[in-house]
Amino acid sequence: MNRRLQRILLPGLLFGLLLSALPPTTVSAANQNVGQALEIAPPVLNLTADPGQTINTKIILRDVSTSKLVVRNEINDFVADETKEDGTPKLLIDATDEQSPYSLKNWIQPLPELTLNPKQINELPVKIVVPKNAAPGGYYAVVRFTASAPSLNGETGVALSASLGTLVLVRVSGDVKELMKIEELYPTKNEKRKGLFESHPITFVTRVKNEGSTHEQPTGIVTIADMFGNKIAGISINQTRGNVLPGSIRKFSVLLDDGVIGNKVLFGRYTADVKLSYGTKGQTVTESTSFWVIPYRLVGFSILLIIILIIVGRIALARYNERLIAKSRSRRRRR
Repeated sequence: MNRRLQRILLPGLLFGLLLSALPPTTVSAANQNVGQALEIAPPVLNLTADPGQTINTKIILRDVSTSKLVVRNEINDFVADETKEDGTPKLLIDATDEQSPYSLKNWIQPLPELTLNPKQINELPVKIVVPKNAAPGGYYAVVRFTASAPSLNGETGVALSASLGTLVLVRVSGDVKELMKIEELYPTKNEKRKGLFESHPITFVTRVKNEGSTHEQPTGIVTIADMFGNKIAGISINQTRGNVLPGSIRKFSVLLDDGVIGNKVLFGRYTADVKLSYGTKGQTVTESTSFWVIPYRLVGFSILLIIILIIVGRIALARYNERLIAKSRSRRRRR
């Protein structure tokens, strides 16, 4: 396999690790890791379409095991996991799960079951039919794949294997609502919010909410300035261009450390300003917060040292004065 294809397939394996806890197909207990012997690419399909359009794309699968694999698939909707706010998808698998207002699974045409030979690469065509009456905005689903050995096909009473998936994001053109806002910007250390720090590193968390009707990839910079307005650092946000789904909040964290400011020593009041750009028209949102950096242990030690020096100095001065007085009295007696 050439290097170009390796670059295509490897991200799919990494994405599979993310979905490894999801409900998979069945394999025998002796072969419960066979599902991990499948690679897929790409991990994300980001597509655009007009109402009534048919999208033809593909997903690449590869059997990385030493035996044949029967590969099945399942299509599910997904939403953002609100408990994490880190972009992790929450798959809607059970009938009792919430229904997604951005459902895509019924637009994706059924995919065939495949049998892959060892090391075989297969390009699986994927057909997405967008309804003519589809409202403008974003729609989301995941195509999940599970694998088992052919001899285990149809057996019962078996263990669960891992599944891999490709996220499919489709933006239907039209009068799409694009609206984002920054819910919060705050500094933390060891995952705790603080307003006073002894030193860096300091992590800045920006919680961004998507109030529009399609997914967005906000990018921007957190600018740090001292009490005199002098810029000391600028840190990029969302360089990996992660998506924020409609109606969800996603956290983006950046780190202020030696790699950003070098050997500078921070002291005093500072301001953090974030500016994010998003959407097709370059819309922006901003937010600011302030914080203090005071090396209070060093300051406390310095104050204590100063107090000790003052006390020692006064004692020394008092003894010096006593000696002068004693010498003066001694001279008077001699006279």
